[in-house]
Amino acid sequence: MDDFQHKIEITPQGKVLLILAFIGGLLGMNFGLTFIWLPSFALILYFVPFLRYHFTTWDFSAFRVFSSSTVTLGGFLHCRLKIMNPQEVPLTLTFENRFTSEIFLVKGWTHQTIRLNPGESRNFSFIVTFSQRGYHEFLPLLIYRGDPLGLYRDSYEVDEPVQIRVIPARPQIRLSRQQKKRIRDILTGYHSYRRRGQGDEFFSLREYIRGDEPRKIYWKASAKQGKLISREFTDQLVFRLLVAVDISWTMRSRKLEFALTTLLELAEMSAITNDAFGFIMFDERAKKFLKPKKSPRLYEKTARLTFDQLASTSRARFEAIIPFIFSLKGTSGLLVIISDTEGVLDEKIKAVTQLAKFGHKIIFVDLRGDKFGIVNANLSIEHLNSIQKLKYLDIVRGRVDRKYSIREQKLRETLENVGGRYLKVDSTDQNLLIMLRQEFGHEEPLFPQWMLNL
Repeated sequence: MDDFQHKIEITPQGKVLLILAFIGGLLGMNFGLTFIWLPSFALILYFVPFLRYHFTTWDFSAFRVFSSSTVTLGGFLHCRLKIMNPQEVPLTLTFENRFTSEIFLVKGWTHQTIRLNPGESRNFSFIVTFSQRGYHEFLPLLIYRGDPLGLYRDSYEVDEPVQIRVIPARPQIRLSRQQKKRIRDILTGYHSYRRRGQGDEFFSLREYIRGDEPRKIYWKASAKQGKLISREFTDQLVFRLLVAVDISWTMRSRKLEFALTTLLELAEMSAITNDAFGFIMFDERAKKFLKPKKSPRLYEKTARLTFDQLASTSRARFEAIIPFIFSLKGTSGLLVIISDTEGVLDEKIKAVTQLAKFGHKIIFVDLRGDKFGIVNANLSIEHLNSIQKLKYLDIVRGRVDRKYSIREQKLRETLENVGGRYLKVDSTDQNLLIMLRQEFGHEEPLFPQWMLNL
């Protein structure tokens, strides 16, 4: 009880009635209207118990427990409320769950009036869900006693405001660990390389270096050349997955949600297969990035960096990816770019050509604009410059298929010249991993989508 914030207040309707009662009492007594001043003073006397509540203490015990501090968008958060009456007399009170507009109550009560006998405790279960990513605040739980007419109440606020972190949603179509491993093997066949290591497969011969193990010395070649020659062996196939996510203004609405969901699924696949995974999010410049690493907690690390990411009001510059790729010190990998063909296409084509020179295999994932709800996006065009407004209006009017086809064809030709691939995503119902399996693993049968949901 000492930590609870005690408050005694008259409700808004109670304040209105109290003012009207005073005015009616004064007018009734001045003009001798008994039928007015008697009810008015009776209503004023109704508020006398309010003073009694003010000087009367009442005791209870209440606490609220959440199942987790992090929840997936579209998922559910379970919370439990326990209220106990430690008094020796019955206690009638009302509790009120207060949520912000982004939190929806799925199961439970917003208001509930209960009567607790001495020493009795009650448990209440609540399930909520969320409408968008980011931090969401649970307001303090309000527990109060009030009069039958609801004119005043004596209340306590239980707990401090609690923040819950909501991360991007998982894909609608979930793949098993075995299916993700098979897709990884397909991508490994598309791009991987061997490196010197401690494996069993022969790689090359080189001159002996002090510290080499004696078993690595190739004595026959050493005798022929008159100096010690050592054998090198290859380590396992190395697969490094890099993802570049466009967060510019054309990626608003469901396009960004799809991109972040796909990013998390790729991170989860890399964690399962113990591959190096890294990503960068960019518009005009790099905003967030994760250097390629192996970790069983790649999904959690990626979610922690992306859960509050919103699309910006800036345009995309693919050149922002180049410093990140350059910082990898010449190591190559499979680079998946999730973006669209909006904006200045020539700049994107030029940057893709430059990125290919680093030795990366590039897969460009094109999210087609109007089919992802960009027209209905909550876009504040007053914050855009005149050129961006024209681009936005162009999208609102709707691009014709011919315009999309021309842009797609230019990008396809560029990717073919550098040994890359182009993938077109038309709706949020598609799954990028399944599309990659279809693109690179034609010999493997594809299961129906309803089976993948099981």
